[in-house]
Amino acid sequence: MSYLSSIRNCFLSVLFLSYTHSILRQLSVMTNLEESLRRELLRTNRSGAYSASTLVDCNTRKYHGLLVVPVPELDDENHVLLSSLDCTVIQHGAEFNLGLHKYQGNNYSPKGHKYIREFDASVVPTTVYRVGGVILRKEVIFHHYEDRILIRYTLEDAHSATTLRFRPFLAFRSVRQFTHENMVASREYSTIDG
Repeated sequence: MSYLSSIRNCFLSVLFLSYTHSILRQLSVMTNLEESLRRELLRTNRSGAYSASTLVDCNTRKYHGLLVVPVPELDDENHVLLSSLDCTVIQHGAEFNLGLHKYQGNNYSPKGHKYIREFDASVVPTTVYRVGGVILRKEVIFHHYEDRILIRYTLEDAHSATTLRFRPFLAFRSVRQFTHENMVASREYSTIDG
């Protein structure tokens, strides 16, 4: 890559982040699907892998995913390993899923975008959710030069006992294909006391 190309790419990244920082902190943009689904965020690790989705973490394209990596042992294409990671806030037995998925016929479920109160991509993409008295911050960091994504949830405020349940959507598919639920896959899990 030439020096001028490098400067141009850096300028475009700064321009995008400035636009994102100034416009998308508005609550009305994040909770309005017509607006938020048109805006996407792409992060790369500088070695071929990437993470891409809409600003409300709703995958609307085949190549969207939290962790998309090349697998040269299989073929020359990128593969979606982790499609998404849903977080559910549980308080007083009530469950509030913060995820958002698009299904056939432009149906969306669950509608976790309605809990978004703030989004900021100026340094680390950060989303702040509010569910009743619970304030939860999510930060997504894509590790440079490694096929690894780090997702940190910070419970900033809660007026009573709160449990977070995570549900990973594993895909392991080519970016050119869709897949359906695998009923044969092991669904075993273990609970971690915290």
